[in-house]
Amino acid sequence: MPAASLETARRSSAPQSAAGAAPVGVVDIGSNSVRLVIFDRLARSPVALFNEKALCGIGRNMVSTGRLDDSGVAAALTALARFREIAGALGVTRIEAVATAAVRDARNGNEFVARARDALGSQVRVLSGEDEARLSAEGVLAAIPDADGVVGDLGGGSLELSPVSNGKVSSGLTLPFGPLRLMDLSDGKIERARTLVDAALDEMQGRDKFKGKTLYAVGGVWRNIARIQMEDAEHPIRILHHYEISREEAAGFASFLAGQSRKSLESITSVTRRRAESIPYGALVMERLLKALKLDRVVISAFGVREGVLFSKLPAEERAEDPLLAACRDLAVRLGRDADLGPALDRWIAPIFADDEPRFKRLRRAASWLSDVGWRGHPDHRAEQAFLDALNAPFIGIDHPGRAQLALALYHRYGGEAVDQIKRVERIERFLSGEAREQSELLGAALRAGLSIAGPSASLLSETSLRLTSASVILTLPRSRQALIAEPVTKRLDELAKILDRQSRIETR
Repeated sequence: MPAASLETARRSSAPQSAAGAAPVGVVDIGSNSVRLVIFDRLARSPVALFNEKALCGIGRNMVSTGRLDDSGVAAALTALARFREIAGALGVTRIEAVATAAVRDARNGNEFVARARDALGSQVRVLSGEDEARLSAEGVLAAIPDADGVVGDLGGGSLELSPVSNGKVSSGLTLPFGPLRLMDLSDGKIERARTLVDAALDEMQGRDKFKGKTLYAVGGVWRNIARIQMEDAEHPIRILHHYEISREEAAGFASFLAGQSRKSLESITSVTRRRAESIPYGALVMERLLKALKLDRVVISAFGVREGVLFSKLPAEERAEDPLLAACRDLAVRLGRDADLGPALDRWIAPIFADDEPRFKRLRRAASWLSDVGWRGHPDHRAEQAFLDALNAPFIGIDHPGRAQLALALYHRYGGEAVDQIKRVERIERFLSGEAREQSELLGAALRAGLSIAGPSASLLSETSLRLTSASVILTLPRSRQALIAEPVTKRLDELAKILDRQSRIETR
């Protein structure tokens, strides 16, 4: 049977395996786009069952007219009617719909809200600038709990800035820097737009507190800019979430894009025609913001207002959960053969990693949870499939080096060897430091050894233990379980001991 990806399996099993929890929809009506995301349930690490946007441009020319664009409104209402049908078919009984800058500022905003409510069949909440900034920052914290800096959510009509630190959001502000609004204010002249942005940023209070911090960039235009830069840099991981760009690289590339014509941007395959006109203005805002606030780097966040809406509904104890471990646990419970295997494996291999830093211990726990979810795959391709699944899974709470290290550990857990290596594995190995590669190889070998003892049985594994001495790796098990000792066990234990430059030994008690 061909191996299914983690994401595909998660999506196919989500509604049935969520203990009766119903899917929930979030609709975000922005100045430029209207989007529906249907999540499997209200959870710490939700899975997107459906995600679709329509680039409507309801905020186009709003500065000069004071009204939402007629053609944009028609397109938005058509999209909302479609979303209503899809949500109903997927069993969504709860839709959280929000509207942002264009709707709250337009003279005909209330009229549009009424029509949108009828088209969608749900209430539409118009967010204040303060609410929009807070929810966007909540979304970033949901995905990057240790975020420290400023969340910048660039929509078509505005830029929301919210300081974040220690898991909390501070009061933010709204600036009229959305690309659609800037195009209108500047009459389509990029130099005039630069002057407007610089003047507003010069008046911004408390800029010095962001010096050396991180810009957490939210919004479709900034994601498009990051995608172009990622392709240009030939970055080995093609996941936008938690993609990091240094200040120098981000500012230089943004400055370059701000000077490009719409026609030249349309020639880039990853840029849609509707985004091409917005990108120079979004790039301009990023470049000037980095300079004015003296920020150190840019981190792209795929989570924003929509996810913030969900995160804000969770009880405090769920909000405090580790999002990566919550997702890995969820996958193991849904797709693994023994729901208790992940924690049992983590305890079993812990003596080998007793002195490792907290960051790696967290990755070790994640890898332990994921160590058995690829069992349905063809034996000849499990290593490759496990590697690609972990590398490309929609995980949050993990940066790109961590994602690469986790993927490589699972590759080794399934016995990936040099003769089997695909080019992607080789690129990831070059991306990581030598120490990180060695940690991943050791972790994979340890998981492989643990799983050789009793297969996916957590209870049998828990009757055995592993310990490390200066000369040996020692497996201890009860005399009553001596029958478990076989060639696969001794072979995997020898492999583990060799990596640790020790001898293997088996003892009974």
